[in-house]
Amino acid sequence: MAADGAFVVQAFEHVSGRLVPSLRRTAAGEGDALRQAEALAGRLAGAAALRLPPAGTDEPATILGAFGDVPDDFSDGLAGG
Repeated sequence: MAADGAFVVQAFEHVSGRLVPSLRRTAAGEGDALRQAEALAGRLAGAAALRLPPAGTDEPATILGAFGDVPDDFSDGLAGG
């Protein structure tokens, strides 16, 4: 099942003293998502690589890796998909 779903990278930036989501990119796979997240974290505040479950399932999104500054409660928002 690990091959199912989509892979994305969510970047974060500091705006007015707050950590906010910025750009979101799709990735070709798990390794690509992790590489992109690490690279973005070098230019922005931080980034997380995610695996999104296939549509129509009740699975939550999975954080594959986080680099730099990522909100502490980021994973809480993923439970709803």
